[in-house]
Amino acid sequence: MFNAFLTVSQVLLAVIYTTAGLSKFIHGFPVIIGPVWLIDELSKYGLGLFGYLIAVAQLVTGIVLFFPALRLIGALLLLPMQLCITVITISLGWSGTPYINMVLLCMVLALIVDERVKLRSLIGSSSAFSDHKTLYIAAFCAFWGLAAFMKYGALLMSGA
Repeated sequence: MFNAFLTVSQVLLAVIYTTAGLSKFIHGFPVIIGPVWLIDELSKYGLGLFGYLIAVAQLVTGIVLFFPALRLIGALLLLPMQLCITVITISLGWSGTPYINMVLLCMVLALIVDERVKLRSLIGSSSAFSDHKTLYIAAFCAFWGLAAFMKYGALLMSGA
C-alpha cells in the first residue's frame, strides 16, 4: 500500500513540475499548478532570467521524477523548491494553497524517507573526507576567516 502511495506521489509530482516548467515557456500549455505568469511578473523587476531559471528547474526536476531509478535525486532536487513555494504561499496569506503545498511537501519527504538507505549510503560512503580531514578543516576555517575579514576587515583597519 505504501509503495503504491510512493509511486503515485512520484508520478503526480513529476507531472505537476514538468507541466509547471513547460507552462512558463509555452503559454497555454495545460498546467496543474502555476503561476504561468511568473516570468512576466519577475521581468518587471529585472528578474526575468530568474523566472527562466525557476522554469528550467521545475522542468528538469519533473522529468527526473518520471524515472523510478532517479527518485531520490528528483526528491532531493524538489525539496528546497517545494519548501520555498510553501513558505511563499504562507507568507502571502493565500487561503487554500499552503495546505495543498504542505501535502506536496509531505509527498516529497515521503519519497526521501523511503530512499533513506540509499541516501545514508551516499553520505556515509564519503571516504574523501576521512582521507583528507585536515585539508577539509583547514579550507573550512580559511574560507570562513576570509569571509569574516572581507566583511569586518575595514572595521579592524580603521580602528588601528
